[in-house]
Amino acid sequence: MKFSRRGRIASNLFSLVVAVLASISVWYMVSVRERREAQMDIIVDYFGIPADLVVTDGLVNKVTVRLRGPETLLRTFTRQRLVRAVNLSNIRKGATTVPLTSETLWQTVQSFEVVDIQPSRIVVQADRLVERNVPLRYVLDSPLRSDSLTVGEVGMDPSTVVLRGPEKIVAGISSLPVTITLDPRAAGSRVKESITLDTPDFVTAVPSAVQVQYAITSGRTTLSRRCRIALVTGNSRLYEVSPAEVTVFVEVPEALSKNSKYLNQLEVSAVPPQLAPGQKAKTDLRLRLPEGMTVLTPPDAVTVTRKGDAKTPVAN
Repeated sequence: MKFSRRGRIASNLFSLVVAVLASISVWYMVSVRERREAQMDIIVDYFGIPADLVVTDGLVNKVTVRLRGPETLLRTFTRQRLVRAVNLSNIRKGATTVPLTSETLWQTVQSFEVVDIQPSRIVVQADRLVERNVPLRYVLDSPLRSDSLTVGEVGMDPSTVVLRGPEKIVAGISSLPVTITLDPRAAGSRVKESITLDTPDFVTAVPSAVQVQYAITSGRTTLSRRCRIALVTGNSRLYEVSPAEVTVFVEVPEALSKNSKYLNQLEVSAVPPQLAPGQKAKTDLRLRLPEGMTVLTPPDAVTVTRKGDAKTPVAN
């Protein structure tokens, strides 16, 4: 009896092992061995560009690869972020075709087959890298009408820069513009600022910025404007201001000295202080100026009076 019982246990254990192995085999055949196709994007990096060349066109940031392999492994693999390096040491001046094949782009993975790569090649445009010393010239950029502001005594340090870039582009540059953006409020004073140079694509300047000095020397005139004072309050009828108008002396661009639309942008206002009915107090004026207008002499403070017979509205 004991022998027979042991035999049955051994037989059952063998059957269990066979069933487990059969299940694993079925899973492997269905999930792992079954081959599927999927595609993924691969980030492309480049190295080996000859020191005397600069690439101007033709490079791509990524390629799309279609793979065939076991479904389970493929699903996991395509979720990864892959970066591959392409050697450009063989490119020459002009156009060079660089193939993007599994041998040049792909690292061997025995579990997968590379079905397709798009694009399958790139055409790299390269030019000879040159340096050239060019002078700087200034260009005025004014927020006001042309010729409203002029400058004098312009100085730039340095006065020339070295441009480095593709021969075709650099050869066509005889001078490099430096854009000076004029601030009308700086009229009459000498301005010093550092300006970053704007160069064409693929071209760099050494140094990349220059020190500029200049003075706005003309294009300004003095005017007097009679302005009514506006009270900035929720209920201006509760107050009165004395005087009701003031004269403001301003300096404006000559080209706009007779432009009524521009001059009427000058606004004068006052904010009433906290006052009881019948009380009055001095308050400073606020000026709102259009671009390019400056005040020569700020107007004096005015008197604001809280009317004694006005009734303050009751809030709901």
